[in-house]
Amino acid sequence: MEKLWPALFLSLCALGSTGSLTAQGHTPIPPGIRAADKAEQNSERSIPPPDPPLPKIDSRELLQQADELLTLAQQVHVDTKQATEGLLAKDLRDKLKRIEKLSKHLREELTP
Repeated sequence: MEKLWPALFLSLCALGSTGSLTAQGHTPIPPGIRAADKAEQNSERSIPPPDPPLPKIDSRELLQQADELLTLAQQVHVDTKQATEGLLAKDLRDKLKRIEKLSKHLREELTP
């Protein structure tokens, strides 16, 4: 019986150590799989997202708006000269608002 105690002790220690590895869920991962995972993650980061498609620009409409903007700017120039002489055009504010709206729309359409 005394000879059985060391053998029993060693077998219990062996069972306990292998059981603790599987209980923790540690299974060895081959180094090739880790390298492949890293390479895949790096390649995904280095690929830029595709550019969004550019909207089709109606050049005739844009030119018409640019011409209207030019005409309004010339009228505002004349109205401003008259305002320095004491004559304020009642539609000056509307012209200036229209200039802002046209310039914003043209800027959005023509710049990326």
